[in-house]
Amino acid sequence: MTQRIHNFCAGPCTLPLSVLEAAQNELTNFAGTGMSVMEISHRSKVFMQVHEETLALAQELISAPPQFKPLLLQGGASEQFAMSAQNLLAEGGEAAIINSGIWAGKALSEANRIATMRCIWDGKAKDYTTLPAAEELSIGDKDYRYLHITSNETIGGIQWREYPDLGIPLVIDASSDYYTRDIPWERCAVVYGGVQKNLAPSGLALVFVHENYLVDHPEIAKFSCYKTHADANSLYNTPPTWQIYILNKVLHWMKEQGGISHFNQFSAEKSAKLYAAIDSSDFYYNPIAPEYRSHTNVIFRTPSEELDKAFVSAADAAGLSGLKGHRSVGGLRASLYNALEMASVDALIDFMQQFEQQHV
Repeated sequence: MTQRIHNFCAGPCTLPLSVLEAAQNELTNFAGTGMSVMEISHRSKVFMQVHEETLALAQELISAPPQFKPLLLQGGASEQFAMSAQNLLAEGGEAAIINSGIWAGKALSEANRIATMRCIWDGKAKDYTTLPAAEELSIGDKDYRYLHITSNETIGGIQWREYPDLGIPLVIDASSDYYTRDIPWERCAVVYGGVQKNLAPSGLALVFVHENYLVDHPEIAKFSCYKTHADANSLYNTPPTWQIYILNKVLHWMKEQGGISHFNQFSAEKSAKLYAAIDSSDFYYNPIAPEYRSHTNVIFRTPSEELDKAFVSAADAAGLSGLKGHRSVGGLRASLYNALEMASVDALIDFMQQFEQQHV
């Protein structure tokens, strides 16, 4: 392969070409050090500048108030399923969760290994094709410490348009629509996400924790305590320097493009064009309730599993990669993350039309 292809992979994601080229140019000699950023000390002045700037940019671009501390933590979002529960339920109590799909279900299962998390709404009966309306949600007189939600189900292709407000703090897994939309910070305790969807290579989570929850918890492992990492400015242990370096470059690129407002609109435009192509066809279909369709992960199917497989194979040959649905659900999926250009969506739609004509 001698040229870039159209990359619809759900994670790791496609990254801005300008960022990759800049990293390529600096790979063996970063900032005049004669070393790669992966080789220099994380305590060196040159890396500390990248580290501090990355934290500041991350906070600025998503408009996180100063009461929220940004943390760069290893382990990705899956580690945060446990870590958020460990910190917010360390002194006891219960939390609530809305089970919107596979990732919310994993968060529920993991948290219940540590404390008690109650599912107050479960989409399983409807195959996770919809989300609850405001009037369907209630916690009664329960004194839950927080409500956990998954803002966008990467596998299921479903997304909250408005974050629920039940009068208790939110813990948001924002992994697959991170930095594509605004966050209701005034209602949040913790916001986290793996960076591999929109921001950087996998292996890193970007976590924002309200200062009220930066508490020392002697009953949990020191490494699992948010305060440990906040006090050390995310340098408690050797950080993943490469991921932070790429994250820095992507955040700069995002700022140059127009920030969250730009990508919010761009995500809506890309997904609307693809959904229109699906809905106008008798060959493809999307099962998600239209008002909750994801702007970043568009799932769809052909009339049969055999045609789904043929679609993926032919798409790969045509230079459209990553369109196979998650192994747990099958089907097809196009992830439209921030660095994916509209030209890729147009190429996919053209291919879909050609494939349909060949198989009707």
